[in-house]
Amino acid sequence: MLIDFTNACEEIAHEHGIKRKEIELNRELLKKVKEAILEKEKRDYYPLLLPEIMEKECDEIVTFAESVRENFDNLVVVGMGGSILGNELLHFALQGIYGNLTAEKKIYFLDNIDPETNLTLLEAVDLRRTFFNFISKSGNTSETLLNMLLISHLLKKAGGDLYRQSLFTTDPEKGFLRRLGKERNVKTYPIHPLVGGRYSVLSHVGLFGAAFEGIDIKKILASARERKRHFILSRPEEESALILPFIQYKLFKEKNININVIFSYSDALEYAGKWYEQLLAESIGKQFARDGKTIFAGITPVVARGPFHQHSTLQLFMEGPFDKLILFLVVKHFRKETYINEETLQYPELKFLRDHRYSELLYNEYVATKYALSQNHRPNISLEIEEINEESIGELIYFFELEVLALGELLHINPIDQPSVEVGKKITHALMGDENYKEVLKTIEKLENLDKLILD
Repeated sequence: MLIDFTNACEEIAHEHGIKRKEIELNRELLKKVKEAILEKEKRDYYPLLLPEIMEKECDEIVTFAESVRENFDNLVVVGMGGSILGNELLHFALQGIYGNLTAEKKIYFLDNIDPETNLTLLEAVDLRRTFFNFISKSGNTSETLLNMLLISHLLKKAGGDLYRQSLFTTDPEKGFLRRLGKERNVKTYPIHPLVGGRYSVLSHVGLFGAAFEGIDIKKILASARERKRHFILSRPEEESALILPFIQYKLFKEKNININVIFSYSDALEYAGKWYEQLLAESIGKQFARDGKTIFAGITPVVARGPFHQHSTLQLFMEGPFDKLILFLVVKHFRKETYINEETLQYPELKFLRDHRYSELLYNEYVATKYALSQNHRPNISLEIEEINEESIGELIYFFELEVLALGELLHINPIDQPSVEVGKKITHALMGDENYKEVLKTIEKLENLDKLILD
């Protein structure tokens, strides 16, 4: 994995970039950030220990996944947010967007509660040959529990058994899923209390689904450990997991660049962008600094896919406000390839496309977009992966986790919690009639009593 920071420097981005010498001048700051991250890994930053911890769990996970494969054709992962985004990242990156079309064993995701979407899936699969992984850190996530009720109802009609066909991945001690698992003798995997959803992909949360698909989870974890070793041994001013957040921080604080576009030139990596979207937004969007000072920190992530979004949002990136940093995710060698030869449609308009690898246009469109943005002095950074495989994805995941934690340290905020997410959850429970949250309704009475402005 190589990261090119050149186009985020002032030689290209002019007044919208950083001075290269700032990296060296802030070597001590970067050193302190690195030390803080490593010092906190056994407490706040416990997810950084997962590659070592989960190595010991791999054999059991693979053995259980194989037993599920022997008895079921499909796995449906049910969860919300970080409980499922990591699963989707591993599946779509390593199996491909249309991987289910050729896979012997198929995996699907219920990551929302749209009845049309979910009923379409559940009515299409053979429920008696389908296994379910319900993932909820708290064990009480309302959307996940609603989907469980739906699945239970449909399974009963189909002659299935929810408890025999389920895995609960949840808190090791408390919550409804944990209690139900004990009562009904359902297989359960723990989510450590110090592992938040968006940092959980390298835990049981993400690894079981990957193992079910035949993905080598040991290679994923080994690559993550290698990225950690690189972080420990490297000089701070030469560590890309510190340089990227330093540039994000400087552009945010000094240049008012508060939007980061994750622009992937690979369909398989689009879900890496969607996973990173939550990682960045939920970790960095904070009202308060660690000392209690109100700061309203936050960088808004935008997910784009090339060349698709060249035909929709690139015009904005090129000529709109100077409030964006573009982060390209690029693959140099694709796992599938073909050659467009002379025998294909002999028309002069097509001549420039012949005698090339199919992927050449994709890569050259990335290069062209990078140059075009740079000519307009739009700061951009390129992260190039040689090939998508377990090793490169494991490294990418761990790199981004380190990077976001470092950005949190630079901003003096807690990148692990998400206090405001819980507010909406409590109001939702109250609106659905949950007696445990009825007092919460009083907090929204003022809003309900306001004069409305509603037009047709």
